[in-house]
Amino acid sequence: MKNILQQILGRLLLTCAILTCAFAATAAQQFPPIDIADDFVTIGKLAAARKAPIMLVFTRPECPYCSRAKKEHLEPMRVSQSYGSKILMREIVAADERTVLRDFSGTSTTHGEFARRYDIRSVPTVLVVDPHGKPLAEPIIGLTSTDFYNLYLE
Repeated sequence: MKNILQQILGRLLLTCAILTCAFAATAAQQFPPIDIADDFVTIGKLAAARKAPIMLVFTRPECPYCSRAKKEHLEPMRVSQSYGSKILMREIVAADERTVLRDFSGTSTTHGEFARRYDIRSVPTVLVVDPHGKPLAEPIIGLTSTDFYNLYLE
């Protein structure tokens, strides 16, 4: 009976240790969220000073692909030593007609109107622009291949 209790206790401790390691690994994978766009005049000036492009990330709150792209690719990229200082990243909620932002010309607009100016029809869409808001490359639309998504972003 004593041996059985020791075995059960040993297995219980081992299970707890495994779960603790799994929880710690998951917690270590949490990254700060992408900043929500609010003032592209200021962001543009910062990008010009850093000689860095701006990555516009168009999303919707209910979009599971947007959440996955952000959590698995964009948020880690934003804080990585390889990319974090080389690019400014801002999130635009494409259907949000309430949240106001200042566009690259200094005009007040909404996230939804800003997305329409760039002809955003699907999310997630990632668009890299210069400090004045001019696109530097074709947008990356959707999350079709998660295995290669980081390569598309580069």
